[in-house]
Amino acid sequence: MAIFVDIVSRLLHPAVQVLLLGGVSMAFVLRRRPLAALASAFVAVGWLWLASTPAFALSLRRPLATPASAIRTGADAIVVLGGGKLPVIDWSASTTRAGTGLALWRAGFAPRLLVSGSDQARQLAEGYTSSGVPERALRVEAASTNTHENAIYSAALLRETGDTNVLLVTSSIHMRRAAGAFRHEGLRVSPVPVTEMDVSLFGAPRWVPTRGALTLTARCLREYVALWTYGQRGWL
Repeated sequence: MAIFVDIVSRLLHPAVQVLLLGGVSMAFVLRRRPLAALASAFVAVGWLWLASTPAFALSLRRPLATPASAIRTGADAIVVLGGGKLPVIDWSASTTRAGTGLALWRAGFAPRLLVSGSDQARQLAEGYTSSGVPERALRVEAASTNTHENAIYSAALLRETGDTNVLLVTSSIHMRRAAGAFRHEGLRVSPVPVTEMDVSLFGAPRWVPTRGALTLTARCLREYVALWTYGQRGWL
């Protein structure tokens, strides 16, 4: 199943789709169908250009992104999901998921921090410990490999201490699915979305292709498919 998900995820990246279209174009050339080959090549180049423009990437992002709102006080725990960029030096000054979680804890919004995700939970825990978070205030969930498991395994840990009201920290385009998955497990969720890399595109020329826009387009396409899949499986 994990291999299938990985393959689908890769196929959703516009760069991979362009390579496949290039292969189709080459096949038409070998079959001596120049018009079909030219049409395939034109579609490939056009899609790559469109997917790389900030205007297109941000239009895909808009329906997904959860806007920042006032953070509620009195939560039981702060849950930080892995998958984001880790701070290099000063975690307290970082606007990443990790830095946001640390800032919330230091500001007293909740007494406990829970980090979740097999990809980064251990690193997040080490960073928080180095930043002054005591072990008694830190919970580590390092078994989950996707958002559905993030919610299930984190909820199990939270119930051990009677924590049901959480501040959830993840990227803004991931928040809709993540919050839905955590609420599905019976938790009261207050979203704390992090803009992460998307902010650099807001002031960029709208129709000039950039690598960052291409990356955002790929992330949004994967997120739309993931949202549909989670809805079909009853995970939201």
